[in-house]
Amino acid sequence: MVSGAICGGSPYVWRTEPEPERWCFGERKRRTGTWELRGSWPKGTIPMLDDGMPDPIMMWDPVWVYRCDGCGQDRRSFGW
Repeated sequence: MVSGAICGGSPYVWRTEPEPERWCFGERKRRTGTWELRGSWPKGTIPMLDDGMPDPIMMWDPVWVYRCDGCGQDRRSFGW
């Protein structure tokens, strides 16, 4: 069985903001974390089609992602 995603994700980090210590259920201790604003295109650019129009497929909004500074995942909630 082959699985995949329609979009390529958000590989470009546009901005980061530190988060104070909170409980990480993955590591079972309090850890600091980082919020990352991630986009699917490099910040400051607009993906364009060959005809000079903006690419509507690439116009997904950037998303905020939380990452624990220890395990690198978002395990703030019990039962992750």
